[in-house]
Amino acid sequence: MIKLVFTINREIFRVEIENREIFYLDRRWKHLIRLIPKDQRFIQKIKNSRNKIPHLFIDLFNLTKEEQAEYDNAKTDKELAEICTRDIRKKGAKLLKTDGNT
Repeated sequence: MIKLVFTINREIFRVEIENREIFYLDRRWKHLIRLIPKDQRFIQKIKNSRNKIPHLFIDLFNLTKEEQAEYDNAKTDKELAEICTRDIRKKGAKLLKTDGNT
């Protein structure tokens, strides 16, 4: 398992990568939300969270077909972590900490 800790707009959140699945977790939302492969209820969970999770995270993992293919072609969790880190940094987040098999 690889754990990546990011900050964006003073919000700290964690992304966990395990067995080629990416999960989101933060201080307000204690339960893991699967981002990739996309949880069909993900956007609904954010809307129903009563702004516990900023709507920014809806856009954080809206992927184009090329980006989705890049995630699908990653063979290891380490490659997936590098792609994930690069994409989240493009959205304006800072990587604070990395734990795990990187």
